[in-house]
Amino acid sequence: MSEPRDEFLSEEDLDLKNLTDDELSAWWLTWLRMAQATNDLDAGAYSHGVFDWDPSVPRPGR
Repeated sequence: MSEPRDEFLSEEDLDLKNLTDDELSAWWLTWLRMAQATNDLDAGAYSHGVFDWDPSVPRPGR
């Protein structure tokens, strides 16, 4: 059985161990900013338990 792999990323994209500290830091900050940009929209989202959305938090657009 082969390990799951993200098909959208190239081998170069997945080769994090060969990035410089500055390159890794830049990618980390980019990811963090992108993740933080949706905080207001996904405040009630979570990925454990039986629900995929906190029932006490209204879904955006509904």
